[in-house]
Amino acid sequence: MKRLLSTAAIVAALSTPAVADVTIGGDFEWSYQDSNGTSTTAVDADVNIKPSMTLENGYTVSADFNIDQDANDDGGNSLTIAKDMFKLDMGDTDSATDAIDDVTDFGYVLSNGSPSTDHAALLTVSPIEGLKLLASFAGDSNYGTTATAGHAYGAQFTLGGVTLGGAQLKNDDSTEERVMNVSAGFGDFTVGYEVHTATTAADVDTDTTTIGGGYTLGDTTFLVEAMEAESQSVVSSDEMTYGIHHTLAPGLVAFVETTDDEKTASEETTAIGLTMKF
Repeated sequence: MKRLLSTAAIVAALSTPAVADVTIGGDFEWSYQDSNGTSTTAVDADVNIKPSMTLENGYTVSADFNIDQDANDDGGNSLTIAKDMFKLDMGDTDSATDAIDDVTDFGYVLSNGSPSTDHAALLTVSPIEGLKLLASFAGDSNYGTTATAGHAYGAQFTLGGVTLGGAQLKNDDSTEERVMNVSAGFGDFTVGYEVHTATTAADVDTDTTTIGGGYTLGDTTFLVEAMEAESQSVVSSDEMTYGIHHTLAPGLVAFVETTDDEKTASEETTAIGLTMKF
């Protein structure tokens, strides 16, 4: 009888409006890749479980659980508190630099974007329409990320289809990273430009510069991205990536992508695949 009562109590608790809103979604991506005659197949899939509740004072509290195709932790798990102009993400979150980067990363498999750093908490404040102010931090040891202890701050502003962003991250070990970018969408065209600078404790910079764009014609999108990585006037990577994405149905896209690196012949790769979002 006690077991029955406990089960009934659990069901009643789960049925309350406070925890009734649960969203389940995700994506599944399969690709065939050929790199200089060596072929591989790859799967990249995850399920996102997102429960949320709205408190009497108007605050929204939500969680994000991410599970990959092998039933492992897929990263990005977080707890979020939000209301009106602010949002606080806690867990395995973006840093302020990572939250605004990758404005040129349009591809599914082969495009680059910029290097990424996760943090333990990210605060986003929107004091006026189109403006986001960001601040984040990481401790000495953090769930889900190997980030060095430190902090980051940044801003992003959108006006008339054009978005400007900038952020800086400083670690306690004297290493740093900076991101500056601009992106825009005009009708069927999308373009982006971004510079990411990583600085060692010895003040050596590595600049990753990316330029990308896309054009949509009906259900088909044509994409291109150029990426160059340079340190002390030495270019270590010089890649061009092209892609064609065709929407077969809402949430279902077939794609072909190819990339070529003038500095590394082994980077010559073509990928053909299918992705489904649900």
